[in-house]
Amino acid sequence: MVTYPAAATTGGAVRADGTSLATVACTPPSASLFPVGATQVRCTATAATETTSCTFTVTITPPVPRLSRTRFLAFGDSFTAGEVTVPVSTRLSTGPNFKLIVVPAASYPTQLLSRLRARYTAQTALIEVTNAGLPGEWAEDGMLRLPGLLSASRPEAVLLLHGNNELAALGTVGVQRAWRAIDTMAKEVRNRGGRLFLATLPPPRASGSLALPVSLVQSLNSLIRTTARGEGAVLVDLYDALASDVNRYIGIDGVHPTEAGYARIADTFFAAIRADLERAP
Repeated sequence: MVTYPAAATTGGAVRADGTSLATVACTPPSASLFPVGATQVRCTATAATETTSCTFTVTITPPVPRLSRTRFLAFGDSFTAGEVTVPVSTRLSTGPNFKLIVVPAASYPTQLLSRLRARYTAQTALIEVTNAGLPGEWAEDGMLRLPGLLSASRPEAVLLLHGNNELAALGTVGVQRAWRAIDTMAKEVRNRGGRLFLATLPPPRASGSLALPVSLVQSLNSLIRTTARGEGAVLVDLYDALASDVNRYIGIDGVHPTEAGYARIADTFFAAIRADLERAP
């Protein structure tokens, strides 16, 4: 709502006492609701057969949202580092028809950083998303690596996506081992005052040669959801986010996200951060 004083007139027809006979009306009138952007206001004075007008512009600048925390640590394995599967033209008879390479520009932390800086323009220089993904790392090893990173970088929020490698190596036994490590890391973040965004594992692509049984992934994800509730973490449900189009979002190995999959992961983390940390100006 914008208010402004009535327009004044000079000259023109007057009464005997010298006051103006003009009536003034402005469109839009004072105390109107104005949209974001520039709106021209026209004020018209009328006195008998005399009419004149003037204009001015009301400009509404949208409020700039802010984040209550701006330093993020993205922690995990190859899903965080940004490893993708690339088809190859030749292979051994017993080998896969793809290779795995890390593409930092495609990783979800890189894409997330761009999204955050584009929205929170008043904090662009403050926003950091550190990619601490380590391909091949088990969650149990990550549990040992995380405290040192927390001490060194002192992030205000941690984005945790881990556990796939225990499942791939150990099968059913790996569910509990990965979960205990994830649960320990969640407690570590909470005890240090960090805000934790805890992600479920993406769904496997059944046609991939390295795809895990869906039941294994769902079992670990169920425990991850339990940890998120118990530790007061923000659950980032990547399984649901990518399950709508697995063949698009998961690569030909059946495990690693495609570049489109990493973009979807970045979008999902971005939505969770907005919902939890965004503050009105």
